[in-house]
Amino acid sequence: MDSRNFKVMPKRVRAEPSASYPLSPEQIQFYRDNGYLVIKKLIGIPALNSYRQRFTDVCEGRVEKGRVTVIKDRALAQNHSRPEDYINKIQELLFDDVFSTYSEDPRLLHIVAQLIGDDVTAVNSMLINKPPGTNEHPPHQDLFYFPFRPADKIVATWTPIDPVSRDNGCLYMVPGSHQPGILYEHDEQENSAKLFFFGIVNSGEVAPEHRRVYLEMEPGDTVFFQSNIVHGSRPNVSKTYRKAMTSHYANSSCYYINVYGTKQEKLARQMEAELRRRGSELSYVDTWRIKTKQVRGVRSNL
Repeated sequence: MDSRNFKVMPKRVRAEPSASYPLSPEQIQFYRDNGYLVIKKLIGIPALNSYRQRFTDVCEGRVEKGRVTVIKDRALAQNHSRPEDYINKIQELLFDDVFSTYSEDPRLLHIVAQLIGDDVTAVNSMLINKPPGTNEHPPHQDLFYFPFRPADKIVATWTPIDPVSRDNGCLYMVPGSHQPGILYEHDEQENSAKLFFFGIVNSGEVAPEHRRVYLEMEPGDTVFFQSNIVHGSRPNVSKTYRKAMTSHYANSSCYYINVYGTKQEKLARQMEAELRRRGSELSYVDTWRIKTKQVRGVRSNL
């Protein structure tokens, strides 16, 4: 055969990544010990671009919002007219055709299942926008907002759409802070421009600067973290935006608790009062029941 006319055909490759992402025993142990785990480049850039565009379309009224709720930073809204400059987040994304591709991403869910079990209920999903001038998110625990348990069967995922750095408001974790199994006292932040914006009381003792690990991440990197870990994010002192997708998942065998008489009672009463103001008589627990979505395995309690 004349080698000048011989063509080597390229090897066929999968157009889509595998639907699975097995964790190593070392990765799982790191998560157990520290309360978080970062996986590099888990979510693809085309998907991230679609979330960015959908955010813009929702905020500027180009598409129907459906169940999506838009949350404004009231302090920024006083001085800005462009939605991207004052909208802090959009939430209730589990049933949106575009955003749900994040919360139901097969590889992401495979990792979630390895951390909390095969039967997975998505309980919350948000796109968080951090425009220039946004204040810090003080140390807190996500478990404070959830009326279900146990804590170690609830995990969050957080994926930057933009590069995140210390300047534009990266997350930080306090490794091992989930280990005592304590839900710390939280209270509303003084002069906060956001509703239901709580942080840990005496956070300087719980999350001193020397214990914080700052997670500077690239678009598509994803951190998984336990619901009880103490974490927060820095203020955005840059001139760039910091957008990220985030979802929370619980094992479907988790159970609801009565938050009255607990550290969560103040939050629950405030949220129920806000619901009544909007004409709803739903309880705090019921608001969580109606927005969950089974995304893997079999549904049971949630």
